[in-house]
Amino acid sequence: MRFDFFQPGRDPEPAGWEDFRRDRELTAIWSYDVIRASFDGSWARPLLCVARDGERVVGAVGALRSGRGPFLLDVRLPAHSNGPTWVLPDGPEGRAVIRGFERAAREEFGPWLAGVVYRMVTEPALPLVARRGAVVRPSPGTTLLPLRWTSADGWLGTLSGSRRASLRRQARRIEQDGTLRVVTGAGRTDLDPAELADLHERQAVRITSRPAPARGPAALAGRLLARPAAAFDRRLSLPAAYFAELIPRDDVWTVSYHDGDRLIGLAVVYDHPVTPMYGPFAALTPAEGGRKDLFFYSYTRIVAHAVAGKAESLYAGRGFVDEKRSLGFEYLPMRLVAVPRWALG
Repeated sequence: MRFDFFQPGRDPEPAGWEDFRRDRELTAIWSYDVIRASFDGSWARPLLCVARDGERVVGAVGALRSGRGPFLLDVRLPAHSNGPTWVLPDGPEGRAVIRGFERAAREEFGPWLAGVVYRMVTEPALPLVARRGAVVRPSPGTTLLPLRWTSADGWLGTLSGSRRASLRRQARRIEQDGTLRVVTGAGRTDLDPAELADLHERQAVRITSRPAPARGPAALAGRLLARPAAAFDRRLSLPAAYFAELIPRDDVWTVSYHDGDRLIGLAVVYDHPVTPMYGPFAALTPAEGGRKDLFFYSYTRIVAHAVAGKAESLYAGRGFVDEKRSLGFEYLPMRLVAVPRWALG
């Protein structure tokens, strides 16, 4: 197999990439244009390592590189939060892609590469990256709702009486709010990308803070690996260019909330025929002019959308786990695996 690194912010799309993405039914997160747009003004540089058998794309690893000095290659992509950002062939070839990616990274980045951090590693995928010398830590897990119903009412009927009553009460309050406009749909062209980016940034600031800088490969690896996994898991900013590329797509479905002309909330769904993914949610707080319960109300719309599309399950990402469990979601544990340079490949 051959392994090539591409910088979407600089390089043209790899030959055969879009065909591979469609054949593997990957969501919009893996669109090369979407990855490229996430680069705009970002502190991190997105990378795509493509594995080929001859000229045929057989696998890929999405990652981020931040800064110009020594670094840990960060295996994740913006807005992806339900599992590792790799696409592998089945069987032993999957492990071969991971090891080939690591060897290619050593060659590509030379002595600046201090190691590789694999994020959001699900339990079944752990044997692919865990090994002697690697640091394995618990990471915030994701959430999954099996869809066993033909309507959202079927889902509501499985919830506790108090949660079901509160969802219906919240829905009535929002739908009867004469100044609040709720719009759903794919291929949206009526939303301002700059507003979306600002809303998302406000949400990100409330949730995360940046880790302290470190210098030198040893200091970088030591400081970062000494942190709790959650502390080394800050949310990535999504620039206006990202939303400008993402929101008009026909495989991206949104719920937006406006108070008059002002955007006060947005929920994004990366559509998929089997397992759609609830992506970024952001909303103003009531103190900022927003509304209560927009987060919970979004689930009534999104579950209805997923059920109508005959999906088998719905991912809802990490965070707010207790709230999501009250909505029927299962918790799927994940790990963070940090592999030092000497153990790569």
